[in-house]
Amino acid sequence: MKVPPSSRHKLYPPNNHQDKYLRTVADYRNLQDRTKREVQSARDFALQNFAKDLIASIDNLEHALLSVPSERLSAPPPSPQDTASPDILSTIHKDLVSLHKGLQLTETVLMETLKRHGVTRFDPAAAGERFDPNVHEAVFQAPVPGKEEGTVFHTQQKGFMLNGRVIRAPKVGVVKNQ
Repeated sequence: MKVPPSSRHKLYPPNNHQDKYLRTVADYRNLQDRTKREVQSARDFALQNFAKDLIASIDNLEHALLSVPSERLSAPPPSPQDTASPDILSTIHKDLVSLHKGLQLTETVLMETLKRHGVTRFDPAAAGERFDPNVHEAVFQAPVPGKEEGTVFHTQQKGFMLNGRVIRAPKVGVVKNQ
């Protein structure tokens, strides 16, 4: 027996429950995805604030490392003929070298830890990057013979990124030859 299309709805009403079920499942999956994105965003934001707070300490650690010239660290300790108390100077020299090594290790461990969490330090002058106003902060411009116009040639303050997003722009000098 063949049922005409006009009377089919009378015998078999459309199933609205299945449609409602499918829509509810889709809404639930969308909610899960949105919640996952929001949780990740909140985690990144919390890490961003923490990383920004650490940047000043990292800068101070770098300044401390740069305050001792490498010549002093590689030079041999003073000889007994240099002064009346060579033992004290030799001890001070050894202490200075040990302190510098300890600061280097601290900086290395700190930067590796930050890198594991997506925070990286970058120096555009060392990489010879072109100036990008979205990434760099130009502090000054100067002519530099032999360098291409618009290239970063000096970094006053290194920059930091969190998962590819700038959290502190490096302060740079840019080549302007004309």
